[in-house]
Parts: sequence; structure tokens; C-alpha cells
Amino acid sequence: MTRVHSAHIRKAFAAACRAAWLVVACNACRADNPAEVLELPQVDIVGTTPLPGSGVRLRDLPANVQILTSRDLRRRHAASLAGLLESDAGSVGANAAQGNPFQPDLNIRGFSASPLLGTPQGISVFFDGVRINEPFGDSVNWDLIPAAAISSIQLIPGFNPAFGLNTLGGALAIYSKSGASEYPDRPGGVLTLSGGSFRRRTVELETGGRHERWDWFLSGNDSRDGGWALHNASHVRQAFAKLGWQDADTDLDLVFSGADNRLEGTPNSGSTLSG
Repeated sequence: MTRVHSAHIRKAFAAACRAAWLVVACNACRADNPAEVLELPQVDIVGTTPLPGSGVRLRDLPANVQILTSRDLRRRHAASLAGLLESDAGSVGANAAQGNPFQPDLNIRGFSASPLLGTPQGISVFFDGVRINEPFGDSVNWDLIPAAAISSIQLIPGFNPAFGLNTLGGALAIYSKSGASEYPDRPGGVLTLSGGSFRRRTVELETGGRHERWDWFLSGNDSRDGGWALHNASHVRQAFAKLGWQDADTDLDLVFSGADNRLEGTPNSGSTLSG
């Protein structure tokens, strides 16, 4: 029994010596290439953008995010995006200090998004993930946003550096319609005619469709407003087109947006400024 036990001990000791020799040999090979010794595993960093599909449920977000859809825009018959936000979104106010309803100052929790250069801006506005604040002064031209092409609006309050500079009061993310989302089964279209006081007349047309992996969407609107005072009439003409291709892993969109507007305004001034 003693001889057998000693033989097992010698075999175990020999195996341990061979394993130790292999470890020393591997370390010597790595020492020949210092870069391999210091090499770390790959780390992928993905930047945050105001695009849908983050996968986070609305109730799990630590903020009072408000979402409005194109159905709300049709139900309210709002003349502009700012008018819809003022009527349906909380903690939002608007004023037409420039004397024109298509050039309002939008105030969200005390921070402004205004077309007037020189106003202290504090809201970042995105259209399909593209920041539309003007490069100089961060002003926002609301009349350039095609109202007939809006699919949904997300209002994210609070300061968030992920949305870029000057996002002090929050971010406004606007998403456009597509043929795949609006007309997934067959091509179609909608024609809307509306009118109101102060000679307001609006014509909106949209059409779209989907065929296999391709989809398309076109919209246009012509709005005329005589204004509630002298010299504040408006004529807004907007056009929008989107061509998309998508599969299980890829979604590509080619977008065109244009506007040809004429806006007049007579801002209020005190008696001391009128001479």
C-alpha cells in the first residue's frame, strides 16, 4: 500500500510540474509582445439621440414626458405646432409678441423657444432627430415645420446634456409621418379643408403607401390668415416628402422639407416708443 501511494504522489507531482512549466512558457511568450499583455477588451460607446425606439417604457422615465400625436393635431384644428402645445401640453404657454400667430414665443417651465433673435433660448427642438434651432442665436422658426407631416411630438422637460447645448428647460422631439406607419396596408390619402374667423382658410393634402420594403409619403398645405389686426396677415405654404426603405435590421429615409411663407406682424409698443 505504501509503494502504491508513493507512486500516485510521484505522478501527481510530475503533472503539477508540467502544468507549471506550461504557465511559465505562456507568460514568456506574452512578454515577447508587450502590447498583447496590455490589450483590453473592446468597449462600444453609443451616443444618445432624440430618436424613438429606446426601449424604455414611459412610466420608467424619471421625467414628466408628454406625448402628442397627429390625431390631437386634427382634433384641435390647431393652426400651428405651438398652438397645439399651448392647448394640450402642461406647463406650456405661448404668446405672439411679434404680432403673428405663426411666429409665437413658446415658453416651457419659464424657458423660451422663439423665432425672435436675441431672446434667451432654453429649449432644443428636433425634427426626426435633426436639431432645427438656428446656428446663430438658437432661434426657432415655427412656420418652417410642416404641420401636415407631424406624426408625434415628445416634450421632455428638464436639463439634459444628451440633447445638446442650451437645453436648459427641456427638449421638443418631433417625428414625421411615413408611408409605412400611415398607410401600411394599401396606398391612400387625405384631403382636409378648414376655415375660420379673420379670413382663415387652410388646405391640407397627404398621400402615401407601401410596397414590399419601400414606402413613400407626401404632404402639403396652404394656409391663409387675414389677421386679427391691421398688417398681420399670413400666408404659409409647406411641402414635405419622404422616401423610405427598411428591412429587419436597417431603416433608411430620404426626406425633403420646404416652405415659402409670407408673414406680417405689428408688435405692440408702449406710448413712449411711438413718439
